[in-house]
Amino acid sequence: MNTEVRPKPPLSGLVYGEIVYWGTLIGSFVSIIGAVVTFVTKRNFVDPGYMLTAIWQGKSVEEIWTGATGALPHGHWYIHNLFTGNGLAEFGLAIGVFTITPACLGAAIFLFKEKEPIFGTMAAIAGFITILSMFGVFSV
Repeated sequence: MNTEVRPKPPLSGLVYGEIVYWGTLIGSFVSIIGAVVTFVTKRNFVDPGYMLTAIWQGKSVEEIWTGATGALPHGHWYIHNLFTGNGLAEFGLAIGVFTITPACLGAAIFLFKEKEPIFGTMAAIAGFITILSMFGVFSV
């Protein structure tokens, strides 16, 4: 007979986990659709044959983009190309990556409610850093 009691996770952890889970699932689904569109239609921002050949040849990211489009795209280039396979696939990746922002901010709210101000503050800071990165304040 199993009388072991499983610990109940904190609500902040559940909020974070659910947001990341569903956001990643949605982003993955959108990326898969984008990949299918890329390989079965001609609605592409970058020719997939060129891209795959360049990758297998060991070309750098800059060389691939310059060879395909003439210049390295910056920022959220996929928004203007959302109805192409490449744009849709990149949009799915962006959804998956962006999911961390509402997850951190949601967890921060519940961490403050759970009387965990240090962790709540760190979660809020992490969320705001991702927002600033998304708007290009921090760039690579």
